[in-house]
Amino acid sequence: MPITSGIKELDAILGGGFAEGTLCAVVGPPGAGTGIFAKQFAAAGDEKSYYFSTSEGKEEVLDTIKRFGWRTDVNIVDIADRYYDKILLKRLEVTRFRQEGVRMSDLRDYEDELYTGFNFLTFLTNEIFRIKPPFRVVVDALDFFIDIYGVDEVLSALRTIKAFTGRNRGLMVVTVTRGVFDLRTQNSIDALVDTLIELERERIGKKFDNNLIASKVKNYPERSRIMQYFIGQNGITLME
Repeated sequence: MPITSGIKELDAILGGGFAEGTLCAVVGPPGAGTGIFAKQFAAAGDEKSYYFSTSEGKEEVLDTIKRFGWRTDVNIVDIADRYYDKILLKRLEVTRFRQEGVRMSDLRDYEDELYTGFNFLTFLTNEIFRIKPPFRVVVDALDFFIDIYGVDEVLSALRTIKAFTGRNRGLMVVTVTRGVFDLRTQNSIDALVDTLIELERERIGKKFDNNLIASKVKNYPERSRIMQYFIGQNGITLME
C-alpha cells in the first residue's frame, strides 16, 4: 500500500506514493526546500509521524507546519536542543576551564567524557525502534550525524533502521545537503536508499528555476522524472 508523500503530483509519479517499508533520501543545496519537503511529508497521511530535527527547535518546526496549514500532531524530537545541552555547553565549559588555568590532564579526561558520554546516533536508532506501526519518520538532516560520526557509522545505523522500517511497513525520509560531502559519501547514501529525490535550484536572471528529480525509484526505473516545482502557500507543488 503506497504512503503519500504529501505532494499529490509526486504521488502520481510514484504510483500512488512511496512504497511502504522503504527509505527515501531528499537531497538538495541550501535554500532548495529540502526542509519544507521533510515537514510536508511529516504532516501528511494518517500514520503516526515522527520528525527528528537536528538544526531547528521544536517550536520553529511547529511554526512552519502551522504556517502551511498542515496537521500539527507530529511528534517532534529536538536533537538540536539535546546537542546544545550535552555537547555545546560542555565545550564552553572546557574553554572557560582553559582560561582559568585548569591542568591539561584534567581537561583531557573531561573532553573524553564529552565525546563518549552520549551517542546521538544510538539515541536516534533507539527512538525509532520504539515506534509502533504504522509510522512515518523524518530525519532532517542527516548531515548532523555524518559530521559527528562519519559516513560509515551512519550508513551502518541506516541499514539497521531501514531493516526495521521494512519489517514494520513504515516509511523513513532523510534529508541531505548536496555539495557538502565528498562524492563517495553521497554515492554511498544514494546506493542505500530505495527512493532518491533531488531538488535543484538555479538562478536565472532575477528568478530561480527549481527542478524536482525523482532520480531513483527502486524496481521502477520508468518512474524517474524531472519536474519543475514552486513553494507556495500549500507547500511544494509540481508543475508539468
